[in-house]
Amino acid sequence: MSAPVLDPDLLQAFVAVADHRSFTRAASALNRTQSAVSMQVKRLEERLQAELFHRSTSSVDLSAAGEGLLGYARRILSLNAEAIGRVREHGTDGQVRLGVMDDYGTLIVPPLLKEFVANYPLIHVEMETGLTSSMTDRLGEAYDLVIAMHQEGRGEGELLRTAGGVGRERIASRRGARSAAGRALSAGLPVPELGDAGAG
Repeated sequence: MSAPVLDPDLLQAFVAVADHRSFTRAASALNRTQSAVSMQVKRLEERLQAELFHRSTSSVDLSAAGEGLLGYARRILSLNAEAIGRVREHGTDGQVRLGVMDDYGTLIVPPLLKEFVANYPLIHVEMETGLTSSMTDRLGEAYDLVIAMHQEGRGEGELLRTAGGVGRERIASRRGARSAAGRALSAGLPVPELGDAGAG
């Protein structure tokens, strides 16, 4: 006999009742009717062949079985939401224009991009190498994202890593990475290990 499948909708109703200690308040939180929530909890109990709550006219308390299930239910719901978000995220498509320094563009970024493209096959990345000091001024026009080296105290963007005391590596994204594809690339590229490179 196969093991019962734990339906996330049933688990969501169960967790709501456990949190609110009330079928009425749980139904309100889930925007469902009280009878629908009661039926979902009943179906879960039948599926597990266990009573999950001790019900009385004045209170609703978790049974021992309910206490044991609650942590697993939260984890299943969390993983369910994470999985849906991951699939939707990796369904992102579009084009991203990336500007990087010469050394990074030839040695460091290509293997990172290979991994990124494997995870996001619908995103097309165009990379240009050169002096990034001029690229940052063209963010949002010619480039969606620029990885550039700046001396400490200069430049803008998100600090990625300090490099050998020479400068600070930043993603200069003050007007870039607004598209879903650009945000995916910004979040999906691992931060490279930096050598003692000069400003780009």
